[in-house]
Amino acid sequence: MVMVRNQLGKVHVKPGDVVAVRLGASECMMSMGLTGKVMAVRILEEPGFGQLRDRDTGRDYSMPNPLGWMSFFQDADGWYSDEIRETGLSYSVTHTSGRFYVYVGGKQMYGVQSLRFEEMCDAAREVHSQGISSAEVRFVENSRFLSIWWSRSTVVPLDTEVREEVTRSVRDTWVDLPEYFNLFAGRQHLKEV
Repeated sequence: MVMVRNQLGKVHVKPGDVVAVRLGASECMMSMGLTGKVMAVRILEEPGFGQLRDRDTGRDYSMPNPLGWMSFFQDADGWYSDEIRETGLSYSVTHTSGRFYVYVGGKQMYGVQSLRFEEMCDAAREVHSQGISSAEVRFVENSRFLSIWWSRSTVVPLDTEVREEVTRSVRDTWVDLPEYFNLFAGRQHLKEV
């Protein structure tokens, strides 16, 4: 088994977050044979508890467990772990890795996706015009630590500056985010005049 070192450092979590975490050697994790494995954990509203999620089905795995049993600790700012490998995870069979999607209320809008960031910004603004202020654009890619049905998404603010390079036949665009420098944001083929 290849161990991948955590590049994220100390990460705080809040209820509703779903993270991939390398589980510690608590008695509970040892009895389930999960010590040292990377699993998805949903942080619950009940303070100090999390729900393990099955790597293959995305369903709840076992019963909710105290976060302290799953490589989490508490400080003045709340619960955290330095064993988190990825944040912003979701389980979906309807995503395509490497695309932009519109999410409303934290849920992916079915069928609204594109390789072009600007198209999804327009779609999110249209949802805003209908009085739904929770619409946002996210970049979605497959998880590097869980099975292919798990993905991680990163919110891309609608006012993100788009850089472009135009040649005679195409217009390529990029955006910069804290997690992604030079994130390809779409290609548009220009028509000959």
